[in-house]
Amino acid sequence: MLVNRIRLLYPSKGVYNKYCGRMLKSSVVKLQTPKTLEINVSEQPKDSSLPSRAKSVEKPVITLPTQRVVPMILNKKEPIVLPFDDVPGPKSLKYLSIARYYLSQIGTQITTRLITFGLNVGTYMRNRKSTGNLSVLFDEYGPVVRFVSPVGRDIVLINHPEHIQKVFTLEGDHPIRSTIESLEKYRVEHRNHVYSGIFTVQGQEWFHQRCLVKDPLQTASAIHAQSIYDLCDRFTQKVYSTRNYQDEVSKDFYKQIHKWAFDCMGLVIFSKKFTMIDTELVNSQCDMSWMYHNLEKATEAIIKCESGLRWWKITPTPVWLKLTKHCENLDNLIGKYVLAANKEIQNNIQDIDKSANPTCLIDAILLCDNKLTVEDISTIVMDMLLIGVNTIASATSYLLYFVAKHQKAQRQLYEEIEHMYGDLNVDNILAIREHTPYLQACIRETLRLVPPIPLLTRVLPKNITLDRYNIPQGTLIIMSTQDSSIKDGNYDNASHFSPERWLNIGAKDYHAFASIPFGFGSRSCLGQNIAETMMSLLTIRVLQKFKLEYHYGDIPPTRTFISKPSKPIKIRFIDRI
Repeated sequence: MLVNRIRLLYPSKGVYNKYCGRMLKSSVVKLQTPKTLEINVSEQPKDSSLPSRAKSVEKPVITLPTQRVVPMILNKKEPIVLPFDDVPGPKSLKYLSIARYYLSQIGTQITTRLITFGLNVGTYMRNRKSTGNLSVLFDEYGPVVRFVSPVGRDIVLINHPEHIQKVFTLEGDHPIRSTIESLEKYRVEHRNHVYSGIFTVQGQEWFHQRCLVKDPLQTASAIHAQSIYDLCDRFTQKVYSTRNYQDEVSKDFYKQIHKWAFDCMGLVIFSKKFTMIDTELVNSQCDMSWMYHNLEKATEAIIKCESGLRWWKITPTPVWLKLTKHCENLDNLIGKYVLAANKEIQNNIQDIDKSANPTCLIDAILLCDNKLTVEDISTIVMDMLLIGVNTIASATSYLLYFVAKHQKAQRQLYEEIEHMYGDLNVDNILAIREHTPYLQACIRETLRLVPPIPLLTRVLPKNITLDRYNIPQGTLIIMSTQDSSIKDGNYDNASHFSPERWLNIGAKDYHAFASIPFGFGSRSCLGQNIAETMMSLLTIRVLQKFKLEYHYGDIPPTRTFISKPSKPIKIRFIDRI
């Protein structure tokens, strides 16, 4: 009808064809019909008022071919990169970001526990459960979550193995990670000492320290293997003598493991027998007892300082005063041992064979060419005690807990230990590991389920694209390795303790970065060899003497920067006949 009206308004054949052709072409594009369109314009309007010459026009039939439809083709070689502002995350934090300029003195970062629970109110209300479990956040926002911090730099949280691998690939020669700010402030401001420990130092200074301690630590476990095994035997005797009528350790079992780990580290670092296992009361006149007490209290203070808003950066809070007190005592005690070791080396410098391996870490550092001051060495040793004792105690306590809880795994483990007991040569720790594949699988499975340090951090020197999001350089990236290692998409029945998974042929199909309890790359854990040696020897000695049982509920780890059992571990130690 509309075409006829155009024909009548424009009687010229050229004008008519022009407008009619345009409209018909538009109709073809819209309809996209495969058939040929035929428009009949023979019908005349019945309006008698139209000019008579309009009736004399011929009756044409216009036939137009169907227009070809070309599909859109995207260039797969150039994936779409989304801006950093599009990274999903809790909206409540974005609303608070306007305050960051006014609260910048509180801190440069908020710990993950405070972020995921204290400020992420919206997610908590929707899920009706604590977001301390980071899997809730990943289920809500995806594999890349952004926290718009109101008091410092923005934070990106990831848990996908491929993303974690990509971060480690771009970390550079001198990787940068977040520091323990309370400990760093103590050293710089309270002690006026700019030399940080190996855990918090960055850049070239970190590389220098690592070179000093790497080789001595690798050989220390072999040198002190027999002494560590003797400490394991002493530990089993302590368990035997402190059991109650239910064959359970009456006191906190984790603390007994913690003391054992402290004594073992004393051998490696100082070449001293601290015998803290046999000590019950704190004695300030005894260096060994006083050092352990201050190490324990300093650890508690550091965890509290790193687990909330940093008010101690503005004013001395009670927990900050506690931290400075116990860290200073610890520094002085370690310095006393370093001075004594240095004096002994100087008095016997002519008789020392520098080609032989030193018996302890302090001697190795004092005998190296790049000598450090006593205060510098004390700082390195203090970091190793704070991190090493706590991580080894956490991993070992959970290993015994899982073995006691899973009787089938314990029977198979005991058969393996009993089979090689007659040929047990403690001095050859490599041979022990080769002959105990199931024990090594139990250790690996324990570290997968409960890594002592559940979160790894990096600050990359360049931009990185994760899940199509552009993450700018300088952004703090937190890798939730614990969440990755217990995700069913990465492991079959991931939450179950199954050492057999590491002995099956299918173990090679697991992503290498799905479980990295000791980190990866140049900044991986230096004490991995020592930790695995200590865990192996203690498990062997305990199972030789006891059958373990556990009859209580599950024990989840704490959500602090170093995990530990959230409640007492009540293991039954039943004598083997």
